[in-house]
Amino acid sequence: MAVHQHLHATENHQKVGVVVLAAGSGERLGIGPKALVEVGGKPLLLHVLESMASNSSVVCLAVTAPADLIAAYQKLVDSAGLAIPTRVTPGGATRQQSGHLGVRALPLEADWVAITDVARPFTPPGIIDVLLENFRIVALDVPVGQYLCGIVPALPLVDSVHLLGAEPLLAEPFDRSLLRAAQTPQLFDRGCVTAAYEAAAKEGTVCTDDVGMVTHFGGTVATAPGNPSNFKITYEHDLALAEALHAYAPKGLAGSEVSI
Repeated sequence: MAVHQHLHATENHQKVGVVVLAAGSGERLGIGPKALVEVGGKPLLLHVLESMASNSSVVCLAVTAPADLIAAYQKLVDSAGLAIPTRVTPGGATRQQSGHLGVRALPLEADWVAITDVARPFTPPGIIDVLLENFRIVALDVPVGQYLCGIVPALPLVDSVHLLGAEPLLAEPFDRSLLRAAQTPQLFDRGCVTAAYEAAAKEGTVCTDDVGMVTHFGGTVATAPGNPSNFKITYEHDLALAEALHAYAPKGLAGSEVSI
């Protein structure tokens, strides 16, 4: 996929559609679909929907769901009383397939797409608006002839990193300053991410997240500072940490908004 020569997001009124990935079974957590798991007495799906709806640039939402839980998810969505149109749609067999289906379910008015995990209950309010602003700033400085497809919040690694040799032996240390842990939501030009989904489906390419997929097919993606509170609940200890953090700071720790 060639880098898309689309217009930079320099005007003030992008319309963003959000895809909330919630079709997974929660196998690693082991207590059912994560969208229905509660933190602080509230399902994870509601935590994320409220955060996404807090952005002035977001005009619509799509939630991917297991086929047998669409009614249950719709009931939760209805209970949130969101002012933004929100559609529950069947997900796919993989994260990548669900993302593609979710983007397809968004109204065409959304020219930008943010894809996020349902398992991040402390996603900072207003994060999409801030990512868009960061994108506008970064786009002004990209080299002539290079075009940005999107922007993602990311964190530097704090642990030392080593390349693995013949297990269980380590081969050599790796410079962690060259690495970033990508969080969600990940924000893209709709044309770019759609082209990447279509190319991946055609070639059978599987990536662990959408920024990896877009860059795999030639897209250029920028980073903005992430936030440690915006962690993903994957295992039981993550859930315990989320409950403890919620009791201490229900909206996450201070300074939770993404910024330059």
